[in-house]
Order: sequence, then structure tokens, then C-alpha cells
Amino acid sequence: MEQHEASEAARAARAAREHEASEAVRVITPDRFLSIWIFLYSLAYLLNLVPYNPIILISIALSFFVISLFIIVPRLNERSLLLYYIVINTLGKILPLLLIINHKITNSDIVFTVSFILIYVAYMLIVKDDVVCVYTDYVEFIIDRDRAREGAIYHYINSAFPDLV
Repeated sequence: MEQHEASEAARAARAAREHEASEAVRVITPDRFLSIWIFLYSLAYLLNLVPYNPIILISIALSFFVISLFIIVPRLNERSLLLYYIVINTLGKILPLLLIINHKITNSDIVFTVSFILIYVAYMLIVKDDVVCVYTDYVEFIIDRDRAREGAIYHYINSAFPDLV
């Protein structure tokens, strides 16, 4: 009897781990988003912890956001997360941009921007994830939350506050 219960407990634990693993595959982790890297760097810049102005990086991320709206808006449906997408991008891109818009851009900032993007691309190669697939999945997720991998921030908010988003 005890052996049967131990066997059942082991099976249940294995099933829970497999479920967690399948859930993890459905979520695009935060480290896969260049925008999150940019946001964190921008915070460090605003706190005077790092020297290079991230305004070019923020502008690139903001450009992607605007272009993605042209893909998302015509395909909106009842499963779309447009309001969430706008709020997250306003907080993560527009607000930092407004806080540093008047800071001078130097040649070092330009070199840093190129280096930052190359480091991100190298990281994505190391973790064997495709930048285009990550962002395509994310846009598809915003269009229809049941069709593609979840974005990390949405996943964490939805886990903590299931009725919020």
C-alpha cells in the first residue's frame, strides 16, 4: 500500500513538472525581449548608474511598437490585448523617452547603441531563440491571446491578478 502511494506521489510530481515545463514553453521569457533590456538600461541611466544615453535604443523600440500597431489594429478581435499593449509600451518606452528627450546624444552613445543590439543578437543566438519568431509570436499574442506564446509581463500580471487583464 505504501509503495503504491509513493508511486502515485511520484507520478503526480512528474506530471506537475511536465505541466510546468509545457507552461514555460508557452511563455516568452523576459530575457528574450530587447525592449525589456532597453527599459532596464534606461532605468540605470536615469539613476546615473550607466553613462550612455539610451534614447536611440528607445526610439528603435518605439518605432517597432508603432509599426506593430499597423499589424495589430486591423486584426483586433475579442481576444486581443490592445489596451494592455499600449499601457505596457507607454510605461516602458514613452515615459523613459520623455524623461531623457533633452539629453545630448554623443558619438559614444551611437557606438553603445550598436554594441547593445549586437550583444542582444549574440545572446539570442546563444540561447537558440529567433528574434523574428519571438516578436512575431508576441504580436500574434497581442492580436489573439490564445494563438501564440504569452509575453512574460502579461503572464506574470495574469498569474498574480487573474481578473485584471
